[in-house]
Amino acid sequence: MRWSSLIKKSLLVLVVATVLLAYVQRDLLLAAFETNPYRGSSESVARGELIWTQHCISCHGPDAVGDGPASAALPKRPKDLTMIAPAPIFPDGIVAFRIAHGKNTMPAWQDTLNTEQIWDLVSFIRSKSRR
Repeated sequence: MRWSSLIKKSLLVLVVATVLLAYVQRDLLLAAFETNPYRGSSESVARGELIWTQHCISCHGPDAVGDGPASAALPKRPKDLTMIAPAPIFPDGIVAFRIAHGKNTMPAWQDTLNTEQIWDLVSFIRSKSRR
């Protein structure tokens, strides 16, 4: 087989794989462009703290470092959310997407929390940032 033919086939496979990955992850990609409508709102942070206390503190802990009492029983410790890179490096929309849809041991909250509540949690998490 000629090198040029092999390169063309490899590029085609790469393009197809990229398109398929983008299709599978399209919702996550779109979430990256969403912005928190309550960003900078102390009221949103306060509402988020109430939701945090009710739903998140048991795994993520009071300071969002992943040291809640239930974290010891998990196969993997929850992430230290105080170390999430700020937007635009790590967009608020991705944080909201992960809250809504979960990942690995993180449960999905989209059936429990409405959109405003999820953004309030994002506000609260961002208020805990050490970055």
